This record gives sequence, C-alpha cells and structure tokens, in this order.
Amino acid sequence: MKAIVVNDLSGLDGVRLQDFPKPMIRPRGVIVEVKTAALNFPDVLQPKGLYQDQPDTPFVLGLEFSGVVQEIGVDCRQLKVGDRIVGMGQGALGEYSSAREQMCFKLPDSLSHDLGAAIPLAGGTAMYGLRYCGQLAAGETLVVLGAAGGTGNYAVQIGKALGARVIAVCSSVEKVRSVLEAGADVAINYREEDLGERLKELTDNRGVDVVYDPVGGDLFDICSRRMAMGGRLLIVGFASGRIPDLGVNMPLIKSYSVVGTNWSLTAWNRPDISMLVMEELFTLSERGLVRPTIDKIFPLDQAKMALSRLESREAIGKTLVQVG
Repeated sequence: MKAIVVNDLSGLDGVRLQDFPKPMIRPRGVIVEVKTAALNFPDVLQPKGLYQDQPDTPFVLGLEFSGVVQEIGVDCRQLKVGDRIVGMGQGALGEYSSAREQMCFKLPDSLSHDLGAAIPLAGGTAMYGLRYCGQLAAGETLVVLGAAGGTGNYAVQIGKALGARVIAVCSSVEKVRSVLEAGADVAINYREEDLGERLKELTDNRGVDVVYDPVGGDLFDICSRRMAMGGRLLIVGFASGRIPDLGVNMPLIKSYSVVGTNWSLTAWNRPDISMLVMEELFTLSERGLVRPTIDKIFPLDQAKMALSRLESREAIGKTLVQVG
C-alpha cells in the first residue's frame, strides 16, 4: 500500500510517500480502508522523536481517520465489514490502517468522510476535557489557548454549546478573526496584548473558571495565576514546546484543580465514556452547533506539504489529507 512513512527521527526530512506493508488484522481490531486522514500536532512531533507515544521506525504517520471497515478481528462485537467509521490509531496516513475496535465509531450517514475525519481526536479531546474533566457549566468563563488550532477550535464551539462565556487566545489578527467566527465571545491576540492583564480585566479580577490548554509554556504560566476559586486548569498538550512547571502553592491559594486531559488513553480504557463523548459530538455536529474549521485539504502525495504547514503553525483549524 501507499503510505506516508517515518524512516528516521530527523523531522520531516525523514518522512516519505512510499510502499509499505498492509497492516495485519488483530483479534480485537479492524482493518480500515482509509478515505481521509486529519493531521494533529503529534504528527510533527513523532518524526522528531518528541511525542510521548513513539512507534519504532519505520512507521506510518497519522493518528486520526475516516474510512470503511474492510476486515474485522474474531473478537470484534460492534463493527462489521462495510461500516463507515471514524477512528484513532497509528497509521492513518496509509491506504489501510489497523485500529482497535473500541477506538472506532460509526459515522452517521449525514456526515461526510472529510468532516468525520476531523472529529474523533481533536473534537473528542475538547468534549472529554470540557464535559468530563473540566465539568464546564453554563454561565462559567472558559479560556481556550491555541484557539485557532484543531482542538482549540472545537473547544471554542463546544464551550459555547455548553453555555459558557468563551475567551479565545491566539497569536495573529487572522486567527482572531477565525475564532470570533467560530463563536468566541472575546478574542485576545497575546502577541499584541498583555494576556494576564486582559484576563484580569475581563473577569473583574475574579479569575477564570476553566482553562483549556493545548499549548503550555508561557501561556500556561500566565493562566495559572488567573484562575478563579474552584477553577479547573486542563492540561491538554504542549504545542509551545515547553512543558511548564507549576508551584503547587498556586492551586492551594485558589483551591483550583489541575487536571490531565488524556482523551486517547481514556478512549482506550473507558469505552463507556468514549462512546458517550462521540455520540454527543455527532449530535452537535448534525445539529450544526459544532463544525470543524477546515484549513486545507491535500492529496496523499502532498502530505509532506500539509505537515510543513502544520509545523509552521500556518494552519487555522483542521488540515486534512485525502487518502482514498
């Protein structure tokens, strides 16, 4: 099969479109004919050896896909051959991918493969984080860092759907425009404004109820000092490249929680939760309340260009690669 393969850990220089063996079926797994893959920031970290989940080289890149079930393992109970699905699993940027059945979800007929591919990882992370980890309630204030990115864009929309006041934080005039179009109540360009002072002003010095943080670094440091009493600071990722340190006196002073938001691990271990998360996401998508912002769609032979766009942080929303 044709696939985007990481041959060494030299970054995107070690990534190539080439022939690669079709994956083997596993007892509790499915083989999927991939239609569309969606890119995520881990896709530019894995080729550098910087992601927490690193397969041995060579490996097929990509973690999120839509497609059609071609084969099922002997222990599968929920899916059948021919099902339209979305899923999460290593190898999305190949013509065929192997995935655990519990990491795959039936795609409603009303949603296209392109739209579906953009939902499970980024959308699932945002829904799981805000609903289950952050317990975001109507009327609360939500700050979304990296709000113009794939999962940040979802967090903005889901936050609004849950009735929160959403403050979106991003890094350019163009991104400010995109997050306001996504439904944010307020947008802050942290390169031009003092984030800490703006959060203090926008909350009347009360602080923020929930922070959704896929960025880390300096923005985390600022938000950790702007939490409300009883707030929830959600750790989603470290796109800034710096894993921040936190003085535990800060959560103590404000009685706020710092909560890890690992959606993939939860989906793997708690299919009861993951099914509820995805059902709610599909419902919101079908009702038009949550729709991923699609940055660009590339063919498989231009996947490296798509990855470069993601790495340089040019992408606004989800970047897709049509595989099949």
